[in-house]
Amino acid sequence: MRLVHVRIRLPCIPEEPESLREAFLSYATPEDGVGHISIHPGDGGDLTVGFFVTAATLPEAETVAYAVALKALSGEPALRQAYVTSYSAALVPALFDRMLHEPGDDGRWTE
Repeated sequence: MRLVHVRIRLPCIPEEPESLREAFLSYATPEDGVGHISIHPGDGGDLTVGFFVTAATLPEAETVAYAVALKALSGEPALRQAYVTSYSAALVPALFDRMLHEPGDDGRWTE
């Protein structure tokens, strides 16, 4: 399971930001492999959505999290004015070091 943070800018954070967890989760299909979502409101309309994704590689997990987030932003009325500011895997230093030595997967996303 890989943790990917999708950072989102909202005009304002809802009073019950945890209610957004179910909204985001509802846009994930079983094939996406999203096992859990966490919501972390920040200051000034910033929201970090943590997607726990079962994927073979970090780029795959990042792609899934980004795609699910975009579906939620376009489908949920409360999120229609929101936009993604960034998305990336949350890396634990020891895990990242190990991944750098895995053949064929340097843990970096390039477009």
